[in-house]
Amino acid sequence: MKMDVDALFRERLQRFSAELVRYGQYMANGGVLMVAVFLCGLLAYYYPSLVQTIPAWFPVPYVLAFVLAFFVTRSPHRTFLLEADLLFLTPAETQMARYFQKAQIYNFVVQSMGVFLVLLLFLPLYQGTIGIGGAQVWLYWGVPFVLKGWNVYSSWIVMRLPDKKQDAAYTLARFGFTYFVLAWMLSKGGFLAYQQVPYGAILWMALLIWFHFRMQQIPKKHAYQWYRLLEMENGLRARFYQIANQFRDVPSLQQRVKPRKWIVWAANLIPYRTSNAGRILFLKSFLRSSDLAGMYMRLIVISSFLIAILPGPLAKAAVILLFLFMAASQLKGIGSQARHRSRSSLLPINEQQQKSAAIWVRRVLLLSQVVVNVLFALL
Repeated sequence: MKMDVDALFRERLQRFSAELVRYGQYMANGGVLMVAVFLCGLLAYYYPSLVQTIPAWFPVPYVLAFVLAFFVTRSPHRTFLLEADLLFLTPAETQMARYFQKAQIYNFVVQSMGVFLVLLLFLPLYQGTIGIGGAQVWLYWGVPFVLKGWNVYSSWIVMRLPDKKQDAAYTLARFGFTYFVLAWMLSKGGFLAYQQVPYGAILWMALLIWFHFRMQQIPKKHAYQWYRLLEMENGLRARFYQIANQFRDVPSLQQRVKPRKWIVWAANLIPYRTSNAGRILFLKSFLRSSDLAGMYMRLIVISSFLIAILPGPLAKAAVILLFLFMAASQLKGIGSQARHRSRSSLLPINEQQQKSAAIWVRRVLLLSQVVVNVLFALL
């Protein structure tokens, strides 16, 4: 039976778009978005002075190529597959090529937006240190997107390999090829050149062509890895729900728990008695959660980095307050997560004591963030 894969992809994309719009409204209405906009304005104000502090010996093209290569090489694949597809779509695998082609176009467009923002962010840095004009402008805005398209295409082919170690080796090779092409482009042809002849670029371009044709053999030997595609799709969908869950409860979100033995010991510092049962439970639940704890740690790392590079006490103080507000908004879910899992019903304390325990945990985490930020400000 012939299947209309175009209609199937369109229906699933529309369903995801409706979810994106619905949760996007909650994100836009939250104060975190306004804080992020204000923070971008603050960084834009200090950006020119930061560029001037970069010493002349710093290898801007090669560091910039490394950062860009990370974003260009990273190519997760959304396919909008569902668990039931393992039963109903696998028999029609020969008809799925067009469906997956549309998925790759979607992935390229979405991921290119991220590459565009990174290029836009680094454009003043590149202009201020290397200079850009003429054909170099077209290369700066064109080459990363060509490489992005090649990476999306290549990573999709390599995902047919059943061995993840081989996939990791191909990913490392893609990163290397991408980095060398970007380094050659950003250094205006000076990367691994001798007497104006770019021997390194010629060698790596030859290897890149060989690598590309070698990958063409993979589809002839391996079929789609459906379980792997579904695993990646579920992971990307869960990540989207985790972000949306910071602004609005997502019923379908499945919380992931990690052991994190290197940090869970901190909860044992709380004296062991009945009145502290809620504090111990909420703190351990937070430290082992993959979404809240991960978001909190990223906020501390980013804020500490910004505090370290921004000049002036006012800018540092503004970053501390902005990130403190963002963390406070994210940590509001500490008590609610445990209550949704019905663990709190096992505690030997009443609901009011549980709320007090959740507030205590939030205050401790916010105070810890302030202490770390202040230490970086004093460095």
